[in-house]
Amino acid sequence: MPESYDAIVIGAGHNGLIAANYLARAGRRVLVLEARDVVGGACTTEQLIPGADWSSCAFIAGLLRPEIISDLELEKYGLEMYQTEAMEVVIFDDGSHMFMWKDIDRTLKELERFSKADAKAFLDFGLRIKRFAQIITPFLMRPPTSRSAVLRAFEEAGAEDLFDEFVLSSTKDLLDRYFESEHIKGLFTFFGMISVWGGPSTPGTGYVYGHHSVGEFQGHLGQWGLVKGGMGGITQAMTRAAEAHGATVRLRAPVEEVLVSGTRARGVRLASGEEILAPVVLSNADPARSMLQLLPKGTVKPDLEEAMRRYDNRGSMARIHLLIDELPQYIGFGPGQGPQHEAQQIMGASVENFERAWEAQRRGELPGEFVIEAMIQSTTDPGLAPAGKHTMTLGVQQLPFELAGTTWDEERERFADAVLENLFRYAPNLRDHILERVVITPLDLERDYGLTGGNIFHGAMFLEQLFGSRPAPELAGYRTPVRGYYLCGSGTHPGGGVMGANGHNAAKVVLDDLAGRTADAPPPVRRAARRGLPDLVMSSKAGRELGYRVARQPALRRVVKIFTRSGG
Repeated sequence: MPESYDAIVIGAGHNGLIAANYLARAGRRVLVLEARDVVGGACTTEQLIPGADWSSCAFIAGLLRPEIISDLELEKYGLEMYQTEAMEVVIFDDGSHMFMWKDIDRTLKELERFSKADAKAFLDFGLRIKRFAQIITPFLMRPPTSRSAVLRAFEEAGAEDLFDEFVLSSTKDLLDRYFESEHIKGLFTFFGMISVWGGPSTPGTGYVYGHHSVGEFQGHLGQWGLVKGGMGGITQAMTRAAEAHGATVRLRAPVEEVLVSGTRARGVRLASGEEILAPVVLSNADPARSMLQLLPKGTVKPDLEEAMRRYDNRGSMARIHLLIDELPQYIGFGPGQGPQHEAQQIMGASVENFERAWEAQRRGELPGEFVIEAMIQSTTDPGLAPAGKHTMTLGVQQLPFELAGTTWDEERERFADAVLENLFRYAPNLRDHILERVVITPLDLERDYGLTGGNIFHGAMFLEQLFGSRPAPELAGYRTPVRGYYLCGSGTHPGGGVMGANGHNAAKVVLDDLAGRTADAPPPVRRAARRGLPDLVMSSKAGRELGYRVARQPALRRVVKIFTRSGG
């Protein structure tokens, strides 16, 4: 007789594990089934090269909701996160560079080297982001409301312009409103180009920027950290937490089909033929895979099936993992290890390069000039690499999933060679110090990590696929037309990234349904927009000048940090 559980979760990515944790803590008997031999999905640590561990896909932690870290006691189960002093460094081909530091006074002085006006504008921009976050954050940890309800929240806060800037506008238009330096705009543009099918001028990319800007680290908005042992430290802690509360996690157990009887889910069948029963099944796969591949043919009505076939999964990226025996000696820097090796490194970041990358992406081609992001986590977490060696991860955004006239398998090595040639312009010494490399193409993201179209967000993050329309109006509340079958992955509200709200929200909906509480929750309570002291100070020209002078003072860092906390 088939084994049975109260709930089955398909996929041990972070959202699936979060859902499993909340269900297990509610006393449900939960089974998590993972096709691969490691937990985490795209939030994982893998030994891609013998002796070295890598965050193979996601490598920065800044979106994971603090409520989830607290609820699931992830630190108790081994999660260890930390920050570097330098957050980002952008390196330009003329040998100049610019740091974004954890401490705002250091960042302001860095920006001043390129534009004093932009350094002052940076404070105002930061307060705008903070206000955007205050309005949007209450919508994250709950089932989605309609897009009109979200807009109404901005209207009631007297902040329609924020909605226009951070939801509707392009990244280029957003940044042009605040900054003049092309160097500064080049750096910030990167955060609006993550896994998009578009360029800086594409309307809606402002939300991709805004989505990342609402992240926080230890209560500080817009900051991020690293995870000791790589990003798998997050999902390994989640796995231990789930197992401690009675959940079972099985690896190498790919699900072939969700079992459906009439209009109800009743379990799953594995690729091995084994059947496992449960009245509740949650899919952490992307919406297209969940609705078109995992359900028996004919289960989904034609209109919804067509909507899922039209669901926009465009916008991909690639990773190149390098094992090196010497740190990059970047142009414009002296010899030896420095903060440039501990920060997220970005090379070739210019608005024009991002626009040209979009033109190539649209044609199914590779650009001549790559914008490259890099992380060398082994400089701050030496256990990731053998002694005397380092793990260096490169990322390239704005890539087509389908290449004109060729395939990613055919172009894999030529693509990696071209990216490295770009890299050598910034770090010439690396030409002779790369020991091994592993390339993860957009096709690999679909084939090996289960990301349809190679989209790390499980679908485009434009307004037509957000809030009550993610992934489609009929599926926006995590429920599907098949009773007992739910979606919990990044293709649901509130979107992609290692945020975890999706898994949290889906689990709450399941528990409500099991308890007979099937009515959708009301929209979040919206209080009148509270203007804190920083907002009041910065509302006048004299106040902005005063705020700028205060923020530049290292002696006042503790005071400034109080005002930059996410809830302040």
